[in-house]
Amino acid sequence: MKFPVETIRAFGEAVSVKAGMTPENAKIFIDNMINADLRNVRSHGITKFRGYLSRVEHGASDIKAEPTIIRTAPSALTVDSNNGMGTTVAWKAMEACIDAARETGVAFATIKNASHHGFGGYYVMHAAEQGMIAFEACNTPKLVAPFGGAKPMLGTNPLSIAVPAGKHPMLVCDMATSVVAKGKIALAMKEGRSIPDTWALDAQGRKTTDPVAANTGVLLPFGGPKGYAISLIIDVLCHSLAGANDSQHIPRVFENLEEPSNIGYVMCVIDIRKFLPLEDFEQSVDALFESIKACPPAEGSNAVLIPGEIEYEATQKNRSEGIELSEPVLKEFHELSEKYGVEFPF
Repeated sequence: MKFPVETIRAFGEAVSVKAGMTPENAKIFIDNMINADLRNVRSHGITKFRGYLSRVEHGASDIKAEPTIIRTAPSALTVDSNNGMGTTVAWKAMEACIDAARETGVAFATIKNASHHGFGGYYVMHAAEQGMIAFEACNTPKLVAPFGGAKPMLGTNPLSIAVPAGKHPMLVCDMATSVVAKGKIALAMKEGRSIPDTWALDAQGRKTTDPVAANTGVLLPFGGPKGYAISLIIDVLCHSLAGANDSQHIPRVFENLEEPSNIGYVMCVIDIRKFLPLEDFEQSVDALFESIKACPPAEGSNAVLIPGEIEYEATQKNRSEGIELSEPVLKEFHELSEKYGVEFPF
């Protein structure tokens, strides 16, 4: 069943504040999940709300912690999350990168002692809305086998990139380096659905359509050795450069509710205006997009799309129609309303 976006937003923010967040941080926290749902990235949407608060309740995340951001050079920043909430830490780190890029043209940040930051596209899209190109990546608990391997050694290690355009929607690439994000398996488990047999192997290394078996098995990297290489590079940046855990030593975020994650992120922002007028860049991007979209479609395809275009269209539709909330999520919301003394509006 679908519910109005603002009803979900108001409820989520009220619960978050009762749980110990500042109103400012609660807005970021809930807006990240809502934006994931608007774009139909439900694995990172409001379905995660109960899980984040469970980590706070059990001591794995500090809901009141603020990040320590140090600018070590004109274009370099190091961030210690201090085990704060991933969404607000990532937002503030991106804001610091944007501010630095406005001065120097390019900014790069490393973040350690962090936790699950939700929908990664949220942060790079924020930079792109201000006329910048942005990249963000993080490492995650081991769930994916390296190419040629038989057990999990790397995380899904997602990356997000956003590029502004003019009259076209921005390009948004937001993806895991596994065939699918772990959250899609978690959502299938919650809703009692099967999964495609191309997503994962069970604990015995066999193809499976059972999300429970996949959860105890291993995910596969996208593109074989190519996805494996990208995932390993992200782990090097987030672990060896940022100083966070590597994927092999990050606790399972929503299953281990007592141990801090020490996840790592890296971010890079490029201020286009330091290289050429923004209008010139946007016109060039628009022309390129139009040439790509003019490509004749292959058999079985209706049209060539720009990355992020499907999600952009979904956002326009879902803003007016509302966001789908499953029965398990509504049950969790009801429990949260009772626990935190917030009216249940659904």
